[in-house]
Amino acid sequence: MGETEEKSFKLNIVTPEREFFSGEVQSLVVNTVSGEMGILYRTLPLVTVLQSGIMKIRRNGRWMEAANSDGFVSVLKDGVTVLTQSCEWPHEIDADIIDKEICELQERERKAKSAYEYKMAKAQLAAQFAKLKLKNKSD
Repeated sequence: MGETEEKSFKLNIVTPEREFFSGEVQSLVVNTVSGEMGILYRTLPLVTVLQSGIMKIRRNGRWMEAANSDGFVSVLKDGVTVLTQSCEWPHEIDADIIDKEICELQERERKAKSAYEYKMAKAQLAAQFAKLKLKNKSD
């Protein structure tokens, strides 16, 4: 019996600073407001909110992980686009800088004068914790 080839789709991950990733992949797993979501070839079109976390990308049968902040995911028949404020591979993450940023954000969260300031600090904290989790996992 022959091996069945897994179908792939075009994935673009873009941040304000750079095109983080562009290429053919077999699957993508992201964190959304309704939980973890897997995207495969020919997933029905949709747009959803991306939450901070660890994004999993399967390319050429191998899983890769990246830490992402909040954003959006757009699934169309010609491919998937992820728009996020930040996205980093494990080797790009400096744990010392993350620790410092977490302390600063926790202080900002405590001193928040409005619900907006509190929610922004909380969202930024979630992104930093995701980065730290990925960095610790990869070490």
